[in-house]
Amino acid sequence: QAQESKMLRPMALLAAALALATIPHATSFAPPAIPAPAAAAHLLSPRHPRSHCSSLRKPRMEPRMAAASAGEARAAFLSLAEAGPKNGVGATEEQAKEIHAAIEELVGLSSLTEPAYDLMKPPYTYFDGTFELVYTNTKGGSSGKIGPFVGRVTQTFEGIRDLDGMGFSRRGIFLNAVELGPLTASLRARCESRSETSLAITFEEMTLSLFGVQVMKKPFELNSKGSKGMWDIKYMDPDTRILKTNANNWICMKRVEPAGGESWMQGQTRIGSPNARRPQSAK
Repeated sequence: QAQESKMLRPMALLAAALALATIPHATSFAPPAIPAPAAAAHLLSPRHPRSHCSSLRKPRMEPRMAAASAGEARAAFLSLAEAGPKNGVGATEEQAKEIHAAIEELVGLSSLTEPAYDLMKPPYTYFDGTFELVYTNTKGGSSGKIGPFVGRVTQTFEGIRDLDGMGFSRRGIFLNAVELGPLTASLRARCESRSETSLAITFEEMTLSLFGVQVMKKPFELNSKGSKGMWDIKYMDPDTRILKTNANNWICMKRVEPAGGESWMQGQTRIGSPNARRPQSAK
């Protein structure tokens, strides 16, 4: 038993290092802030007051042309991002410049004018599944970089909370995770629409697992450092997410196979929930 304890000690130290590296950079990738729910509840209604600037929005492209162009731009961006270093960590200035140009092109072709509201509205076409980080320009632990290693970073949507009388979600729950060998560090958070494009994020707890066994669980203290932030949704389709954080970092993700083998929406479909509707893949 003493020998087994000595063997596990390095793993425990590595686990602690992973936890410490994750927490300080929570606002980069893991969700940031969430003010008082009641104060912003009126923003969640589809009939929320429109800004007088709404009429100044750029005109939408003709639907078929926009879909084809967005699909091509998405493919071009993913090709560049995946050809570079994992998660964008260590990208050269030239690589980053090319990738950012592709991001800007895709963002300019977005067909959604209210992505933050669309994310939280039934039938939850977008709030479902697992997404994997393909590119970020953050230098923090949210990129998956731990020491000389770069782990796999995912975001999994886990469901909704606090429906109002109209069936609109006030909060969505998701899990950000970094996998590095036998270690997995996870941050569970809730999100809430704050405007047409912005989400307020609050982290609720962090867990650490070793070989699939949870070895630590720590809730975030209310209003503690690194527990809150804002995301601006720049582009969203059922298979793609491009976000910009309050720290001015880009977070770009693509849909992958759902964690656990079944997404939240697939589970809703299986049990016959009225929320059930499978998201359609982007063309």
